[in-house]
Amino acid sequence: CFIIFVFINIGANLPTGKKFFLGKAIGFILFVNFICFHLYQLYFGIWSASYSLPLHLCGLSSILSFLIFFFRKQWLYELLFYWGIPGAFHSLMTPEFTLGKDGFLFYEYYVSHGGILLSALYCTFVLSFKPRLGSWWKVFLLSQSLILIVGMLNWLLDANYMYFSQKPIVDNPFLIGEWPWYIFFIDLFAMVHFLLIYIPFKIKFYNNKLSEA
Repeated sequence: CFIIFVFINIGANLPTGKKFFLGKAIGFILFVNFICFHLYQLYFGIWSASYSLPLHLCGLSSILSFLIFFFRKQWLYELLFYWGIPGAFHSLMTPEFTLGKDGFLFYEYYVSHGGILLSALYCTFVLSFKPRLGSWWKVFLLSQSLILIVGMLNWLLDANYMYFSQKPIVDNPFLIGEWPWYIFFIDLFAMVHFLLIYIPFKIKFYNNKLSEA
């Protein structure tokens, strides 16, 4: 959290051009971390399509976390904002080290998940990205399609991406019930999280409209 605060504070006090340069530097570091994670698995012969593809929500968010700095598209930002902030927060609070936590794997886990939060917050508070009105439910509806796609891939690959096949072994209060009921609650609480992080921006937009009236 301290490192995230430092980067955002530094970025906020830079001239516009250097804000984007620092953002690209962050994106490059996260890209290198992503590549090294897969090279590490390949080198030690532990890479598998059943658990190494970036198909968990945080895996997808980690890709978004470096793409956003190079392409700066609003839709990329909104996916990162809604998928990344709640997902990375819970992953950091209740970590599950799928491949273990020895050496590089331990540090990679925190760099990638911390990087997701850093990217989303840097884009919001330094690069002035903001979620558009009604974006929370649009991303939530899109996420339902993602559930179907990942669920099919889990069946084809005998995998557990997004933990749709088997409940994660973590002490998280939002994991209620056993399969398949916990999936319903994960989806429900995801919708609640999307709405909660959207509300401050909705209120700000409403207040701005009042001040202009």
